[in-house]
Amino acid sequence: MADRSVTSRTVAQHIESVTQHSVSARTIRRRLQHSGLSARRPLLGLPLKQNHRRSRCQWCDERRMWVAEWKEVVLTEESRICVCNTTMVGF
Repeated sequence: MADRSVTSRTVAQHIESVTQHSVSARTIRRRLQHSGLSARRPLLGLPLKQNHRRSRCQWCDERRMWVAEWKEVVLTEESRICVCNTTMVGF
């Protein structure tokens, strides 16, 4: 199955329909977790208090006129993916 949003119950039903062997959804989740994969619900965002908003606006205002400085900044995309038991080599 290529759809990453499929539930463990749907995967268990698919396996049973293809192999004629029943597998519980819990077994599917346990096997995925054992392989280093786990499900996470996306975080919608943290509510910011007024002083957090003010601090962020101040930070932006202080850097608004940066031209050369922004050329030295590296922006990365942050993801909420949990892959356990992996080693990143060369980083």
